[in-house]
Amino acid sequence: MTTIENNERSPRPPKPEVWRIDVQGVPVESDKPIILARHAIKLAGFDPDTGWIIILKITGEPRQEITLDTKIDLTHPGIEKLRLTPRQINNGEAVAQRLNFCLLPQDEAHLARLRLRWETVSEGARRWLLLHAYPLPQGYNVQSVNIAIDIPAGYPGAQLDMFYCHPALMRANGTRLPQTEACELILGVNHQRWSRHRQWDSARDTLATHLALVDESLRREIEA
Repeated sequence: MTTIENNERSPRPPKPEVWRIDVQGVPVESDKPIILARHAIKLAGFDPDTGWIIILKITGEPRQEITLDTKIDLTHPGIEKLRLTPRQINNGEAVAQRLNFCLLPQDEAHLARLRLRWETVSEGARRWLLLHAYPLPQGYNVQSVNIAIDIPAGYPGAQLDMFYCHPALMRANGTRLPQTEACELILGVNHQRWSRHRQWDSARDTLATHLALVDESLRREIEA
């Protein structure tokens, strides 16, 4: 018996297109051209809810911070990688950090340089940056204080104004400080309001320049 082989083969279905992105050194593939940052991080084996600073790198463009809900277009030319950085690095101590809203990347970088422990919390329509154990110059009734700064939704177009201290400050000799009589209740805790103001330039001023006002105000009251 002669076997006749049929050399005609059925056409193969086209191979599905695959899009790729590098997430913290882990190659991730997607069968869809659009992927949520959250999904990409999970596919790479990382817990997306850890509290990462998520940086998207695109060839030829500045690095940009994105959120877990950002949709990444993998067809965009130059899509390169996602980089993940913990929002807070401690020396072994377990400290919970509330992050109800994001600061500008340059503000986070400035706080990191100052080695400050900080949180962002929302209460009603107000948004607060909380700075813990802020060091004070010698001459006050305490060595450090918690400082709250009101961050309006329109910042940096909207002005950062005043600052709020807990516990209330006074000079070490017991004398009180001018324009600090009012209090603001923040998350159930009374904070002493320091009414210190200046002209705001939205093209130049940032959290860094506002903290310079804080430092100058704190220094001036014990050198007066």
